[in-house]
Amino acid sequence: MERTFARHLLLLPVFLFLFWAAVAGVQWVRHALKSVTLPNGMMLKLQYYFPRAPVALFATDGRTILARRLEFLCFNDRYVRVTSYKFGDSGIYDAQTDAKVREEQYDTVARELRSGRGGCNGYYTGLLGAVLLLDGQKFPFLPPCEWRNLDNPALKTPRLVRPALQGRIRAETARRIRHEQGGGGRPPRTLA
Repeated sequence: MERTFARHLLLLPVFLFLFWAAVAGVQWVRHALKSVTLPNGMMLKLQYYFPRAPVALFATDGRTILARRLEFLCFNDRYVRVTSYKFGDSGIYDAQTDAKVREEQYDTVARELRSGRGGCNGYYTGLLGAVLLLDGQKFPFLPPCEWRNLDNPALKTPRLVRPALQGRIRAETARRIRHEQGGGGRPPRTLA
């Protein structure tokens, strides 16, 4: 009886260490670096750090989740328009109040963020997938440079410094056209 109790007592530090490692691992995963702070102070982060984890919109404090499972978004210096896979999370969020825009204001704010063709009149001219803005993304998971909205004078930071696909798409397209027309050269690369 005393031997089994002594063995269990010796195993206690091992179990405490494993418990600490599990809690510390979860905390490390929750605060992974895959995130981006938008110009209005709100943040896009992975909800947890696993492959294909959903991206969430966080308030300016970086802890409060406003919308989960983001599909598309459009943002300017104050508002973020979100389309979400999760029912009830789609809408427009205000960075000053860290909340959804009230119904009375919705049409006015939506008009401010909408372009003529139904796109976006924020920092980009098209609705972006949230994954395209996260730090550490590489080709082909980058927003096109052509979508940067440099014509909107209302933006405080007209040139949002984010990686983008600059000439690579144009070069690949030109190479593909030359190859198809029999112009020789090396064949175009395929994205695998």
